[in-house]
Amino acid sequence: MNFEHQGKITGLITEYVELLRQDTPASEPIKLAPWARVLEAGRTQPNTMIFSTEKSPSRSPNFHWVGPIMAKRWFFLAKHPEDYSFNTLDDYKQVENIGVLRADNRESWLLEQGFDNLYPVNNLEQAYKMLQEKRLDIVLTGDVEHSYMVRYFPEFNNLHGVFDVNVAYSYLAFSKFTCESILQAWQHAFEANKNHPQLQEMKKKWGQHIEQTLVLKDGMFSLAQADSVAIRQPKGK
Repeated sequence: MNFEHQGKITGLITEYVELLRQDTPASEPIKLAPWARVLEAGRTQPNTMIFSTEKSPSRSPNFHWVGPIMAKRWFFLAKHPEDYSFNTLDDYKQVENIGVLRADNRESWLLEQGFDNLYPVNNLEQAYKMLQEKRLDIVLTGDVEHSYMVRYFPEFNNLHGVFDVNVAYSYLAFSKFTCESILQAWQHAFEANKNHPQLQEMKKKWGQHIEQTLVLKDGMFSLAQADSVAIRQPKGK
């Protein structure tokens, strides 16, 4: 939930970062870039923080982590859900193509599960449009991102969740070449602001923004389960 609007970078996690940075020495402007470029900068540039970044076993050694700041539920999305009455994750290896965000944690995770039918794209809007046009069979998305997409692109309301895939947790990720004092400042800011009244204001504001109910617990946002897309639960995982 980070995007550019009228020349300004905004979003729930952007506002969260702005709140935390008040208790750190950070003064650099926030920059928005394609995720593959962001990830590469986080891996290689000193004193660099990227957000929000889902933590995984393969990514974990490459960064320092502060959080979690958000939980995200992944699911497969289809235009014709009746075509996908599968019961296990492995069943989806037989579809022709699955749209995923390029260099995203979801792409890496599916590759680790043995999927070889992935179709990487640069952004979710592109993936959703290709799904609408039947150029993709299904798309792997997340509950928060999907809520944003259908709120601002109502033409995507005819896309349906067909299978719950995983739950991932997003963090602030710092390059391995980040000074210890900077890491400690951000960790302290996260711990000190978990109950900040401004987080409650963000929860209300951005929940209204996507017309969903956000939950805030111990400094971590998530989508209320009651507002999540109804999806068949996986078996045999």
